[in-house]
Amino acid sequence: MLHKNSQPPINLRQANVAARRRRILEATAEIIARDGIEGLSMRKLAGQVGLSVTTLYNQFGSREELLAALVHDLVDMIDGALDIEAGLDEPLERCRAIVSVSIDYIVRHESVCRPMFVAIYQGLTDVPPDRFGTPERAAGMQTEAIEAAVERGLLNDTLAADVVGQQIYHGYEMSATLWARGLCDAAEFEARALYGVYVALLAIATDQTRPMLAARAAELEPALRAAAAARTTEQERSA
Repeated sequence: MLHKNSQPPINLRQANVAARRRRILEATAEIIARDGIEGLSMRKLAGQVGLSVTTLYNQFGSREELLAALVHDLVDMIDGALDIEAGLDEPLERCRAIVSVSIDYIVRHESVCRPMFVAIYQGLTDVPPDRFGTPERAAGMQTEAIEAAVERGLLNDTLAADVVGQQIYHGYEMSATLWARGLCDAAEFEARALYGVYVALLAIATDQTRPMLAARAAELEPALRAAAAARTTEQERSA
């Protein structure tokens, strides 16, 4: 039994802090899903989790830091699912999985992710998108997979792996922006992002992998054409 003035073991304190952090982030997601990101305030959050506003600021620093933590938490969950979907021993499949797994998670948590994406990409938060660290981390995942593919002779090293990874992320980000704004559905979101993956990888494909990558890109083209045609028809009707 602990004496009255004894300090709890450090691992217990850490566990309590981690549990409180998890509770705060879950409540943050609930508020965003219910009230939108503009409805999130530290005072409202404090009331929902039963903590003081001061405690929230001590834990996260600011509302924007709290949002950044929620974004990092989302990426952590996606990262954790990647090894199950495709490990680094299958680097080309991992390039695909980085996109597919993230989109699956985002769409399943649409009520939270859509308003957050809109706020981040349209500058509705006080922190620019790069502050959240998502571009560097997501591009880094692709870079790691590309480098593994180069080591296995599946891709050439004629272009810098980090630059190719960045370009794949930029294509993904554009697709995510369209989805967040309601300009494309989840299927088109994934088709656009994956097409960008395969086109980027084709630039450094070996003779062995080029036919497979080209075939996968070609499989996506009918869906992309259909989506573009439907959008044109809708615009004509609205004109």
